[in-house]
Amino acid sequence: MKVFSKILYKLSRNWKAKVISLLVACIFYINLQNSKILIKTINVPVEYPKLSGNLSYSKNPEKTIPIRVEGFKDVVNYYSQFMKAVIDPESIQLGVTEVPIYKIVGVPSGVKVTKLKKTVPLEVESRGLKIVPLEAVFEGAPPPNFEKLTQILSPSKVTLSGKPQDLEKINRILLPEISLNDRKEPFARTVKIPELPKGVNVLGSRDVTVNVNIIPLSYKTGEQTASGIPVVCAGLDPKLEADLSDEQVAIRYFSVKPIRSAQILTGIVAQVPCNYIYDPVKKKIIPEIQPHVTKVRIIKNKDLKGIEVLQVNPEKIEIRYRLKDSGSEIQEEPMDDGTGMDSGDRFPNPT
Repeated sequence: MKVFSKILYKLSRNWKAKVISLLVACIFYINLQNSKILIKTINVPVEYPKLSGNLSYSKNPEKTIPIRVEGFKDVVNYYSQFMKAVIDPESIQLGVTEVPIYKIVGVPSGVKVTKLKKTVPLEVESRGLKIVPLEAVFEGAPPPNFEKLTQILSPSKVTLSGKPQDLEKINRILLPEISLNDRKEPFARTVKIPELPKGVNVLGSRDVTVNVNIIPLSYKTGEQTASGIPVVCAGLDPKLEADLSDEQVAIRYFSVKPIRSAQILTGIVAQVPCNYIYDPVKKKIIPEIQPHVTKVRIIKNKDLKGIEVLQVNPEKIEIRYRLKDSGSEIQEEPMDDGTGMDSGDRFPNPT
C-alpha cells in the first residue's frame, strides 16, 4: 500500500502541468500527421480506345481531365505520374456525344481520387475506303535505238481512307516523275506517294516500286532472252488478294524468223492459277496451307506462234493469299497494268 500510495502521489503531483503537456503533445502529433497528407488537383491523360472498322475521331478529343487526389504526400506525388483516365469502348457512338470517364487507373491503395469532370465530348465519324490505281509519270526519253516498253508498279493500287465526299474526287494517283534520259536497260525506282488532300490518308506504306523495261529497237533470230514479262494471277477470288513472290519472269526462247524484243514483251504473258477461295461460312481461306507454290505458264498471242520457249526463270513462284479489306465503300477502278495487251488478248488460248 505504501508503494501504491507513493506512485499515486507522484502522478498527482503537478497534475495540471502534466495534463497540459499531454494535450500539447497530442496537438503536435496530430499536426505532424496532417502535414503528411496532401490534397491537390492534377490533370491526368485520357486514354481513348482504338476505333474499329471505318470509324475515326473527327476532331482531336480532350487530352487531359482534372481530378482531385488525397493521400500521403510522398505516395501522391510519386503515383500521380502513372494515373490516367479510361473511356469505356462500349459507350462510344457515331456522332457527337458526351462519353463518361469509365475509371481512373494507376491509383494505389490509400489514395482517394475524385473526378472533377465526369464526361468528355467526342465526335466520331464514319470514314469511307476506296481503292485507286497508281500511275507512273515519265519525263525524257531513252537514247536513240532504245525504247521504254512496259512498267510494272508494286503496289499497283492503294487503299485510301477519308470522308466519302473527298474520296469521290480521287480516281487515280500520279506518282513523281521518273527520268528516262540515258536509260538503256531495265531499272527499278522507288518513289513515294505524293501528299493527298487534307483528311485523306493512305492505308499502308507510301513507298511504290516502279520497274521500267527498256529494250533495244532491234530484230533478231536464233536463241534470245527476254526479261520483265509480267506475271498475271488468273481466276482470283474477288474477295481475296494474292501476293506473288515474283511479279516478273524472264524467258529464254528460240525464233527462226527475225523478231523484235517488243513483240515478245507485249505478246507474252506469264500466268499462274490463283484458285484459292474464301469460305464466308467458315470465315477461312480454303485451302488453309500457305504459301501455295505453282508453276508459271507462258501464254503467247497468235503473232508469236513461231517462237519456242526454252526456259522460264523462275519456273515456279509462291502465292500467299489474304482477305481484301471488306469496307462497304471500297470501289475499284480499272487500271492498265502496263503490259500493252488488251483484255481480249490477256488470256488467249495457249499455243
